[in-house]
Amino acid sequence: MTVLYFTDVDIGSSAGQGIGTIIFMGGPAIAAITLLRYRRASIRKGTGLYRGRIRWNVLAWIAPGGLTAAMIGVGLALPDTTFTTEYSAFLLELGFTEAEAVDTIAELEQTGVPVFVLLTGLGLVLGGTLFALAALGEELGWRGLLLTELAPLGFWKLSLLTGVVWGIWHTPLIFLGLQFPDEPVVGIATMTVATVALSPIYTYLTVRAQSVLAATFFHGSFILGVFTSVFLLNGSELVISSFGVVGIVAALFGIVACMVHDRLLADEQITTSGPLSPWSRTEA
Repeated sequence: MTVLYFTDVDIGSSAGQGIGTIIFMGGPAIAAITLLRYRRASIRKGTGLYRGRIRWNVLAWIAPGGLTAAMIGVGLALPDTTFTTEYSAFLLELGFTEAEAVDTIAELEQTGVPVFVLLTGLGLVLGGTLFALAALGEELGWRGLLLTELAPLGFWKLSLLTGVVWGIWHTPLIFLGLQFPDEPVVGIATMTVATVALSPIYTYLTVRAQSVLAATFFHGSFILGVFTSVFLLNGSELVISSFGVVGIVAALFGIVACMVHDRLLADEQITTSGPLSPWSRTEA
């Protein structure tokens, strides 16, 4: 935030918040790398920076699409939420001005391809590239070093503690207007509940992939969660935000999906109280 202040960036604008978020997201990676260098330990081993299992990395990249669909379904089931199609909300989240967003949507509509499909494709491309690069700044800390350090606690305790730290860490950004500009104090609590709910999904994908890249791709493609603002109309961001009520409930469905796979389909269960060995096979 200090960098933004001295470079005269308006942190109250969408672009300023976007730039601030990207800078802020680098903090956990800097902390993780600094600590590992101080210990003279391997950064790759300490953060799970391996290629891992490709199919799980790919699944992590596209999984936010399914999670977003669940969010929209949850939102439409709420009594005070109605359906809308405000596609410009997606582009506004990417830093477009209102005029640019309107013009771009008009151009996309002329292609003959559904705007939803085009924006989903754009979200996945950005999620797997530019946004993934930004997300790596967080994930080297959360699903990298922190997962490695807390692995002896087992899946659930690890996910809970990581989710709490991850949520509270967003406090400065929320006070600057990210996600919940009208209710920042309640927003901090809501954000933390959401990150706790999402944390087991991140943990599961990361351990299955045996790579922090899975969490990185999932985090990057979570930009698709902006579709809740495209399709849901409600008076409160605390409800329709991907880190609000709809995001929290959808995350619970995601946890159930992980548990079903773990208990019924996987060769080795990881959603137990036993210690995790997230990188053991990769290292071998």
